[in-house]
Amino acid sequence: MKYKKEQLANIQVDYGIVYVDFSEETQRLLGPTRGGATFNATQQIRDLEFDGKNGKTKGMQYVDYIDAVLNLVTLAITDEDLAVAMPYLKKTVDGENITFTCDFTSLGLIPDTAYFKNITVFGKLSGGGFKKITLFNAMNEAPFALAAVPKGEGTVNMEIYAHWESDDAQTVDKLFTISTVSSIA
Repeated sequence: MKYKKEQLANIQVDYGIVYVDFSEETQRLLGPTRGGATFNATQQIRDLEFDGKNGKTKGMQYVDYIDAVLNLVTLAITDEDLAVAMPYLKKTVDGENITFTCDFTSLGLIPDTAYFKNITVFGKLSGGGFKKITLFNAMNEAPFALAAVPKGEGTVNMEIYAHWESDDAQTVDKLFTISTVSSIA
């Protein structure tokens, strides 16, 4: 069996560089990651039931929902990265000191400000160019745990979910996109 040159040129060969709010005025690189990033899109497909059905039937399936999540481990413990890891906490700036506080105001409905416009990951392709995956209305939903180990790096695991808009305004009508781009720009 021989593979086509195009197939070989589209092998992902390197990293998962991650940006917060890519192509926005607030764009920034998320701290270094370990192990790249893993994107999962999970759908719930329901088979429509009808009398005389012999099994799965083309055209008789319905997508109930789609979830999209980006899993990664970051090594950076900057205030900006902590804001991604725990976007629902109260952040207070006092000169050069920044404090994240978990109190009763952290409970309840998560405010719109906790969601980032997007989280974007790039994977390098063997033939040049990149796969670009963008999750919209993105927010980390993983429990916060900071692993600090002797003679090792501290790590924070993240599960960043994409979210649909909740109102009729629909400023973003996509959950996620996957595209091929020639450069990270």
